[in-house]
Amino acid sequence: MLQNKMLLTENRRLRLENDELNIDDMRRMQLKVTCLEEKIKLYKAKMSRNNKVIVAYKLLIVSWMMFLGYLACGW
Repeated sequence: MLQNKMLLTENRRLRLENDELNIDDMRRMQLKVTCLEEKIKLYKAKMSRNNKVIVAYKLLIVSWMMFLGYLACGW
């Protein structure tokens, strides 16, 4: 009977320890996920800026082509 109570107490202690370890693991994983989400946001912002620059250069090229076209036609 006493041995059974000791085993039950040990079992509870181990379960609590396991729960604490699981919580620690979950917190570490949450930090990693948060870090990755932040990196993804930064990457998307950078790509958005790059796309805006590319569009601006394309518009500039088209504007120059139209201007040179007008000059060639004797505007």
